[in-house]
Amino acid sequence: MRSLISAAALILSAGGALAEEATMKLDVTGLTCPSCSYIVATALKRVDTVGIVAFTEGTSDDGTYLLRYDDAATDPDEIISAVTGVGYGAALSPETGS
Repeated sequence: MRSLISAAALILSAGGALAEEATMKLDVTGLTCPSCSYIVATALKRVDTVGIVAFTEGTSDDGTYLLRYDDAATDPDEIISAVTGVGYGAALSPETGS
């Protein structure tokens, strides 16, 4: 029983806060239907350490994702490539902060 509790504590501590947490806003184009944003979100979630904080729909076929990631493990170019790799346009938002 004690080893089970120790193992659980180790697993929980390993999934702790990101070492170099950063945020970015990613502008995405080509979102013509509800399944488009699902496809983009799925691609983003496949990038190591990336978490989607929020999504804001734009006025046309675009939207902005607010992302949190570990910049020691992942860089913005990798995140952008994940989105362009599934057929959508992506660029850092001019409002990106870290």
